[in-house]
Amino acid sequence: MSKVSLSNLEISIPDNLVVIPKTELDRLWNDELVGRMWGITDVAKRLGVSDKWVRNEILHNPRFKLEIENLKLQGVVIKGPGTSPWRFQASKFGPWLDNHIQNFKWS
Repeated sequence: MSKVSLSNLEISIPDNLVVIPKTELDRLWNDELVGRMWGITDVAKRLGVSDKWVRNEILHNPRFKLEIENLKLQGVVIKGPGTSPWRFQASKFGPWLDNHIQNFKWS
């Protein structure tokens, strides 16, 4: 902890702001994805790419086929039959994206 000695210092905190411990902020960031499901559009928005890019470069990319299949078995990635939408467990798929970000073809 750092200390600064200042006498007669007054700090105004606007009504729309709160001060919380860093540990609480870290916990809130970690819990941001808990209990959330994403669709392809959510994944695309998070990566800043198109839905088509997510399909081509991640979901149908042979490089990730085994991992995506394993994520399906774990219930992290859900794809029903035919044209059923893709669904992703955000708290587990988000870290997977982070761990593979360097392996994606961005061009």
